[in-house]
Amino acid sequence: MHKLTMAALAAVVLAGCSSAPQEQQVTTYSYESKVHSGTVNVTEKQYTSSVLTCAPNWRDGPIYTPKGIIPIGHDHLNFVINLFADGQEEKTYTLDVPQALGSRVLAKDFQQGKEFMLQAESNGIVQQGEHFAYPEGYYVRISQPSVQGSNFVSCIGIDHMYVLDSDLQASSNPPIQLDRVVVPFVMDQVNQPVKVSFGSKIQHIAEIRVQP
Repeated sequence: MHKLTMAALAAVVLAGCSSAPQEQQVTTYSYESKVHSGTVNVTEKQYTSSVLTCAPNWRDGPIYTPKGIIPIGHDHLNFVINLFADGQEEKTYTLDVPQALGSRVLAKDFQQGKEFMLQAESNGIVQQGEHFAYPEGYYVRISQPSVQGSNFVSCIGIDHMYVLDSDLQASSNPPIQLDRVVVPFVMDQVNQPVKVSFGSKIQHIAEIRVQP
């Protein structure tokens, strides 16, 4: 039996999923980070939908800050995001999102700080090298959640930041990868999860659904 690569699996998954949004474009760019080490290489995939349009700058909207005990019920949508990536364990995140969120952004940071001493040399008990630090993992944004007819809709953004092991070993200033996808999420209440793919050095598949 032949093993499917993540890229091939993504093609099969998306081809068989009627709820998947239409792909629009992939954009790449780089920037020098001021909050952690190194150059960040961004690969961003934007999807489109005939039902929902996400403004280009929606992720920069005011951040939603819950106050007090969050009520769970009809006023909230329960989003479940399953993330599959090459060579990594499956990640599952559940987010309770208020329907009154509007254009505010519910942001969840699932990243963990990583620190390394690269190309270190020892001189007696003193070790010297280049300190390298960055946050590794997923960052999720959700905005404009609502129920339209029989559809759950929302604008969803998923970021994944990481550094390849080979780059850590080869350089004192390895590039940081930031794979990003923007999804105008539209799911029929009786349909299967919306499935999208994204990535650069690592390929990802995201399955997104709203559960009762």
